[in-house]
Amino acid sequence: MIRAFSLRGARGEGGRRPDEGSGLLRRRSQPLTPALSPCFAKGEGVKKSADRWLHRLFALLLFSILSASASAHTASLTRVDAQLTTNSLTLTFQLNQPDLLQFLNARTNDAVVLMTEAEVRTLAPRIADYVQTRVRFALDTNAPVRGVLSNWPPAQLTLTREERPGEVIPAPLPLTLRWDIPATAKELELSLSLYNTVGFAALFEVLFHRGQGVPPVLQLVQSRQAMVIDLDAFQEDTRGADAAAGPPGKSGTTPAPVRGNTAWQFIELGFTHILPKGLDHILFVLGLFLLSPKLKPLLWQVTAFTLAHSITLALAVLGIFALPGRVVEPLIALSIAVVAIENLFRTEVSPWRWAAVFGFGMIHGMGFAGVLSEVGLPREQLGTALLCFNVGVELGQFAVIALAFAATKWCENRAWYGPWVRRPACVLIALAGVVWTVERLLAS
Repeated sequence: MIRAFSLRGARGEGGRRPDEGSGLLRRRSQPLTPALSPCFAKGEGVKKSADRWLHRLFALLLFSILSASASAHTASLTRVDAQLTTNSLTLTFQLNQPDLLQFLNARTNDAVVLMTEAEVRTLAPRIADYVQTRVRFALDTNAPVRGVLSNWPPAQLTLTREERPGEVIPAPLPLTLRWDIPATAKELELSLSLYNTVGFAALFEVLFHRGQGVPPVLQLVQSRQAMVIDLDAFQEDTRGADAAAGPPGKSGTTPAPVRGNTAWQFIELGFTHILPKGLDHILFVLGLFLLSPKLKPLLWQVTAFTLAHSITLALAVLGIFALPGRVVEPLIALSIAVVAIENLFRTEVSPWRWAAVFGFGMIHGMGFAGVLSEVGLPREQLGTALLCFNVGVELGQFAVIALAFAATKWCENRAWYGPWVRRPACVLIALAGVVWTVERLLAS
């Protein structure tokens, strides 16, 4: 079954990757030193020029933090059930209500993410057009074909479901599209570009069902990432799996096999959940870094944080213990403020700091679990998904620390580093944590 599938990267206009050849990358590739060197030509002007550049940097950072504070988590995972036969493809999207409200601009300044039945039926044509125009289905070298709607909007709408006892969340809305496949077709290319915008991480869990008693195949893809299916190989693999499965009803419990590169996709999901999507987690890690420029205090804190969030991430994903999001998210924001404020009064790791970082790590672990909790993988696959996602999270954290080291190494021993870099940065991080805490408490 694996050989029937291949993945292609997301592409932007003109066949390029979205950031390839952009003006931003060209500007960032130009040398910066000549532009700044006149400011440091004289020893007397070092402090004044550094102050001027740092003030500009802090103003930009503050603007970025406050403008992004309302959406620190900008990620989504959408379940798609696919039924591929010799003559048709049917996709059933489980559309998340908060995503639809955000991308259809159906509401403004509304923290409630639950749609009413009247809203769903009013927005149904817009929702259908949004999905149809963002699913690319193409056979061989033919032009893309628009999918045909089926049973939309559903006659019976289920708008809520109980995630845990006492916690009711919006239920996904099922939308089905269908395409015919002629017998002469050899290759199918399918890509999903829903929620494809800068600053939003859209991931799709596409489960290809192949008939009763035959295990389905899971594809985990990003927005605009193409799935290319060799139709002949798919049918051959399906017949082989059908024969191996035996009589119907005898072995229908085999879990969906995850493709080899799905492990890497979970690593990528964990990494991007930190960098660049997880602004709140980035600020927490920077808060740990800013305690002291020395390596030992940082290692103590990172060790405590990693150990703690690994424990609660596993407990939450395995369904052993978890707190509701309305409790976890404000606590994550509060942890950012606490570590940043303490940095203003300490420069060494104390027993309290280690314990606090460990406790906050347990809270962040349950926040990380929120991404995986929606995946719905069979229990046999959770171990691989959990391990790979955790590896991605660690790589993201180390990337943040490495960037922070690279940005401050040249000035950490300067007299003005503490009052003009470390303390203002801690104040800004604390401010963001306080703002997020208040916002999330009010939203819950």
